Amino acid sequence: MAAGFDVSQLWDPEVRRDPHRFYDRVRDAGRPILQIDPAGNRLWVVAGHADVLAGLRHPAIGHEVHRHCPVAHQPDRRRADEVARIEARQLISLDPPDHTRLRGLVSAGFTARAVARLEPWINTLADRLVEDALRRGRIDGVADLADPVPVNVIAELVGVPEPDRWQFRAWSAAIVSASPDGPRATVEFGAYLDELAARRRADPTDDLISELVAIEEQADRLDRDELVALVQLLLIAGQETTVDLIVNGIRLLLTHPPQWQALRDDPTLAELVVEETLRFRGPVEIVPPRFAFRDVELGGGVIPAFDRVGLSLWGANRDPAVFERPHEFDIHRPDVRKHIAFGYGIHFCLGAHLARLESRIMFERIAQRLPDLRLAVDPRDVDAFRLHRNELPLLV
Repeated sequence: MAAGFDVSQLWDPEVRRDPHRFYDRVRDAGRPILQIDPAGNRLWVVAGHADVLAGLRHPAIGHEVHRHCPVAHQPDRRRADEVARIEARQLISLDPPDHTRLRGLVSAGFTARAVARLEPWINTLADRLVEDALRRGRIDGVADLADPVPVNVIAELVGVPEPDRWQFRAWSAAIVSASPDGPRATVEFGAYLDELAARRRADPTDDLISELVAIEEQADRLDRDELVALVQLLLIAGQETTVDLIVNGIRLLLTHPPQWQALRDDPTLAELVVEETLRFRGPVEIVPPRFAFRDVELGGGVIPAFDRVGLSLWGANRDPAVFERPHEFDIHRPDVRKHIAFGYGIHFCLGAHLARLESRIMFERIAQRLPDLRLAVDPRDVDAFRLHRNELPLLV
C-alpha cells in the first residue's frame, strides 16, 4: 500500500468533505490503493482516467464473482428471501449472458430516437414548474425544480399511473439510502408491480411494463424476479441520478456567477452545462463495485483475485492528464466530452440520453424564465458534496 493512506481513509468524514483530494492522491500514487470499507470489505480504488477506462472494459473484472471464485467466496445460499433474489437479479449486478439478455429487453425504449419523442411532454412539464416557481418566489431547488421532471418522466415511460408516483418516490428514496426501510420498500414494490402487471395482462397499454409483461409470459426470456428487479432499477436510476444531476448543475451555476451569466446570455449553452456538470460532479462517484476474477494488473499495480475493484468516475473525470484545470467548473471547456460520468462498455448508463435531455431542458428553462434565480443562503453554507435529497433553498 502507498505510504500515507489509511485503510479506511475514503470513508473518513474529513475526506468526505472533499473526496477529490483523496482521488488526486490515488492518481499520484501511480497504482490502485487498498481501502477497507465500513463492512470490512477490501476495495482497491482506481482513479486515473485511462486506468478506470481499462477497468471498465477488462474481461477479468465483473460482478458475478461467484462464477469464478472458490467455495469460500460463494454467496450465502441461505439468503433465499425475496429481497436477496431481487438484488441478485439487478442489471447492474450481472455479467453476460444474463446482462446481455435483460438489457436487450429494454434498450429500445431508451435510444436517442425513442427519448426524443418525450421532448414535447418534458417541455410542458418544465414550463409548469418554472411558472409555479415564479408565483411562489422562494422555492426548494430539489422538490420544486429537480425532483418532478425525472420522477414523472421515467414513471410515464415505464407505465406507472400518475396517482401512484408519489409512492415510487418514497420507495426509491428508502432503497437508495440503504435505510432499515429499504427491504420493506423492495417487498412492497414487488407486490405493487405484481398487481400492476396483472392489470396490464388484462388490458395492455403503450408502456414498458406492458411490453415486459408480454415477454414474461415466455418464461425462458424473463421471470418474475427479473421483471421486478428490472423495473425497480429503471425507476430508481431514472429518478435518483437525474435529480442529482439537475440539483448539482443548479448549485454549480449559482456558485459560479460567470458561468451562470453565460448561460443566461445564451441558453443554448445548456447542453454544455449538462456535460460539465457530469464531469465536475457526476451522479456516480464509484461504479457499483466489481470483482477481480483473477489477479489483475491495472493502473501500475496488481489487484488480487476475488477482491473488490473501486473504479472512481469522479477520479477519472478530474484527471489532469485528460482535462485542463480539472478542478475548475467551466462550461466552455473544449475537453468536456472526454468525461465518462455515464460509465463505459456494456454497463454504459441505459438512461444517458434521457438524463441529458431532461437536464438540458431544465437548465434552458431556468436560464430563460428564472434569470434572477439565486441562493437563499450564504454560498459558503452550500456543501459542495451535499446529497441531492437535501434542500437547496432558492429565491426566484
